[in-house]
Amino acid sequence: MNKARILYIDDEIDLLDLAASFFEDENLPIETCSNFNQAVELVLKNKYDLIISDAKMPSGSGYDLFQLIKKETAFSGKIILVTGNLDEPALKLGFDLIIYKPVKFQELVQTVKKLLEV
Repeated sequence: MNKARILYIDDEIDLLDLAASFFEDENLPIETCSNFNQAVELVLKNKYDLIISDAKMPSGSGYDLFQLIKKETAFSGKIILVTGNLDEPALKLGFDLIIYKPVKFQELVQTVKKLLEV
């Protein structure tokens, strides 16, 4: 069976580790990245089916990454934005989904399964 490629970007390493354990428990391999510049490099070099990105990071935002992906790649996957801002206009910008903090990882995994149909 072909597995979806998922990239989760957040500057909080503890959250990435927690997310990875939930995804791996459901047999969904996930790559994590805690640095915006490294995320850009990964996205430009690899083909992902889903990118989950925190909205605000010290070196760049989920919005910046989204704009770069749309401009520089032929990305056809899904993009989820994770934010603490309840007034987020992200869906209007083209994100597939907004997840509000605090993240409920079990729910996120189930949502990802539905989005990717796995």
